[in-house]
Amino acid sequence: MPKQLNIRSDVAYETANMLARRLGATTTDVVVRALEDLSRKTYRAPTYDELTPVQKEWVDGILAMAAEVRKTLPPGVTSDHSDMYDENGLPK
Repeated sequence: MPKQLNIRSDVAYETANMLARRLGATTTDVVVRALEDLSRKTYRAPTYDELTPVQKEWVDGILAMAAEVRKTLPPGVTSDHSDMYDENGLPK
């Protein structure tokens, strides 16, 4: 059974209802969409120090693999492909 969220705010109620009518959606849909949008906009990726030990081990493994691959690349190899684009960023 879904959990219930009670918000005691006339402004929130009126705004959610107005948006629901405008969008042809339910007030629940409007509130969920708004919360998801706010969550996306305010997300900040954690720093290395904020990772759990398991996450750090995973990141360290990826970095170690990248270091091994770099050893096999010929000198001068780069990921810079700016020579393929003009001054406006369009392909030449």
